[in-house]
Amino acid sequence: MSLTEKQNAEIHAVMDTYSTAFQENDIEGVMAVFSPEVRGFGSGADEDFIGHEALARQFKRDMSQAAVNAMKFTGIQIDGEGPVAWVMTLNSVDFTIPGSETHTIDGRSTMALRKISDRWLIEQIHFSVPSSVPEE
Repeated sequence: MSLTEKQNAEIHAVMDTYSTAFQENDIEGVMAVFSPEVRGFGSGADEDFIGHEALARQFKRDMSQAAVNAMKFTGIQIDGEGPVAWVMTLNSVDFTIPGSETHTIDGRSTMALRKISDRWLIEQIHFSVPSSVPEE
């Protein structure tokens, strides 16, 4: 199974839009890349959501607590078939909490996207932060 170069480029553009809008604190821009029926998990115990409204509430809370200075996707793996694609990526988010220094979260995510009309939208997303278990 594989997508065309054009489909891969379109999905990369969705991810670029997502990260740029988040860095600009643009909730409408962020939400524009998500399906109305989006569902998923974030890294916090209370971060599970179904639907646009629930995800928007989560993102608004995140944006109110810290300013995202940079959001990068690396190691991007994209595959799919027809109007469905799945993505696996590493994430790096640099953020500043008011009155504090800059922090970085290195995580990983998976996403399922579906092409609706002429747009790819994220239908499902899962973001996690690997446990830091001491080496033996």
